[in-house]
Amino acid sequence: MKVSIIIPVYNAEKYLNECIKSALNQNYEEIEVIAINDGSTDNSLKILENYSDKIRIFSKQNGGTASAFNLGIKNMTGEWFKWLSADDVLYPNAVKELISEAKKTKDTKKIWYGNYDIINSESKIVKQFIEPNYNGLEIFEINSILLDHFVGNGTTSLIHKSAFDKYGMFDEDIGFAEDYELWLRLCVLHNFRLHLVPKILAKYRIHEKQLTKVKLGKSLENSRKIRNMILEKLNPEDRNQYEIALEKIKKNKPLKVRLRRSIRDTMIKKLPKSISDKVLKTYMTKIKRQE
Repeated sequence: MKVSIIIPVYNAEKYLNECIKSALNQNYEEIEVIAINDGSTDNSLKILENYSDKIRIFSKQNGGTASAFNLGIKNMTGEWFKWLSADDVLYPNAVKELISEAKKTKDTKKIWYGNYDIINSESKIVKQFIEPNYNGLEIFEINSILLDHFVGNGTTSLIHKSAFDKYGMFDEDIGFAEDYELWLRLCVLHNFRLHLVPKILAKYRIHEKQLTKVKLGKSLENSRKIRNMILEKLNPEDRNQYEIALEKIKKNKPLKVRLRRSIRDTMIKKLPKSISDKVLKTYMTKIKRQE
């Protein structure tokens, strides 16, 4: 079961070496690493070329993450697609843990994902993120939660290539939240199931250049539009059931939000003082996307 690790790269020179090395150092042998240089203007391409004997490199004009992933998917030779953001890091066991779970069920209609550590610009772990485990829920319940907010992290995910062959690749027109659109399209419209692998699989990096207020605002706006777009594609009966479920989630959310914020505030007090206020504010804004 060959896995294609695809890395979209845009001006990621500061973190790119660490990212590529983590992909190459997987303890699962059947992998290929594909890097898509998405019109970088820094030294990213030069860094990629240092690994040209070990990875496959494609270059294109800047078109965004979705277009970079799609070029990689078109050229992948693996059976499974493994997302890896250029500023993130995979633990050596990441691919093996995901594939091991996939082999148990032989189910190609799942989006596999895991837990992760959060690191800062100096690669220091500042927090551990343990995903809520929804594996025991019915698919309708999981989809309702997904319609309410994004679930998972792209860098920890694994998807069978047949998903793209049958149901289309990443949407290059939406601009932001392309991961959310794909998750919803596969799960809500085509009966895929989100499945948590309860292991720490990656290091997800937060840093000052990662997100801007403009991008966050557009991402939140796009998420709402994407949810409505997906709901509109359902038949009236199914759409009504999901809308009722979303309303129930909304009514029950205040208590959940208070509990989550209490836990979050406790964790913030434990963060190292070295993390800048700007980075912390960016991270906090992103967390609120799930509330």
